Amino acid sequence: MAIFFKIAGISLGAIGYMIFNPLFWFVIIITALVHKRNSKMEFAMLGYNEPLWRKVLNSLLAGLLAGILGSSISVFLGITIEQYMPGEGVFGSGILYIWGIALLLSLLNQRYLCFSYAGGIVALTNLIIGYPNINAIGILALVGILHLAESLLIFIDGHSNAIPGFFKLKNGEIVGGFFMNRVWPLPVLIFFITLLTGDVVESVAMPDWWPIIKQPGLRYDLENIMYILQPIPVVLGYGDIAITKNPASRCKDSSLRLAAYSIVLICLCVIASKIRAFAYIAALFSPIGHELLILYGQNEEELGVHRFVHPDEGLMVLYSKKDFPGSKMKIDTGDLIISINNNEINNEEHLNEILKDYPTYIWLDIIKSDGIEKTVEYKDYVKGIGDLGIIFATENPKAFFEIKKGLPLIDKIRDVLNKIFKSNS
Repeated sequence: MAIFFKIAGISLGAIGYMIFNPLFWFVIIITALVHKRNSKMEFAMLGYNEPLWRKVLNSLLAGLLAGILGSSISVFLGITIEQYMPGEGVFGSGILYIWGIALLLSLLNQRYLCFSYAGGIVALTNLIIGYPNINAIGILALVGILHLAESLLIFIDGHSNAIPGFFKLKNGEIVGGFFMNRVWPLPVLIFFITLLTGDVVESVAMPDWWPIIKQPGLRYDLENIMYILQPIPVVLGYGDIAITKNPASRCKDSSLRLAAYSIVLICLCVIASKIRAFAYIAALFSPIGHELLILYGQNEEELGVHRFVHPDEGLMVLYSKKDFPGSKMKIDTGDLIISINNNEINNEEHLNEILKDYPTYIWLDIIKSDGIEKTVEYKDYVKGIGDLGIIFATENPKAFFEIKKGLPLIDKIRDVLNKIFKSNS
């Protein structure tokens, strides 16, 4: 146990040193840019947004928590991602191939900018032809750890700042829902292997059973081989929509499925470090399993029962803006407003007709999302009440997002060709 306390101290020191890494600040800038873009959408829908610095700080703190979890698992398993080359004492640069392939795949679809796809491809080519010179099992284990950390982030923070909106489905139906787009910078510790050529400032003698995931072809009885902890900055993202559930429930379901995928992938890597054939299974499972998760989630939302639609009676609440009468009366997403001041309401025009004279006191009969009926009230004897500050699920919104499953790059090429042909005709 004392060994792991000592490793924990070294690990925290390595994570703390990340503040001096320019690449870490680069991923923070990426985080800020994504949140800035989301803030514009948020302001367009709500008329206000949370300060940018607070969003970035929340992402940073959540990412630090997930980074500590991921690093703990990585250190415990003894994961190395670069293939040690005996006799040379240097490392391959296979991680660069993963980034390159991930960037190329993102031209087809932004969601392919993910290590599960690129990592699986690079690992499979290494297993088949021996190139690039990486530790395929270590790369796949890192993919599993990163997605396990991501599942935690989705669970605790994925629904934060979810933006209400309207979505046009493939069948032409327009429904209300929420757009979620989060990004987190986090530090993750991995190991590099090198030859011990001189005095070491600080070292820890590991037990015989460690590492759990051994690098294939490497002799672990050599006393002159040393593992070096190296922190690497990583940015994780989550993009999704919630149209059959509220954002928190949607994130919970997504995170549990992603955690299951991650655990299976990590277990496959542990087995693969002992039985080589399982490395091929892990390499195939990495992209295919992740893609099946995405497709399942998309179909679940599009083909499921859409929650935020205009009801036959009353008004369905999509979102209550903060500091408005609706939020002060604790009217929440999914609530159904039946009447106001004993007047039944079935459309927003009727509601606006009642509020146009700025009544100083109102009471509403509502059915909460859990089915409980309640009466809530609000008064403003100074200014009167002209707006509840509620976005309702409506059949004819002024603006909406269109859900597409095609490949963005191919769609853009097709649009350009269509414009050329039209201009020549």
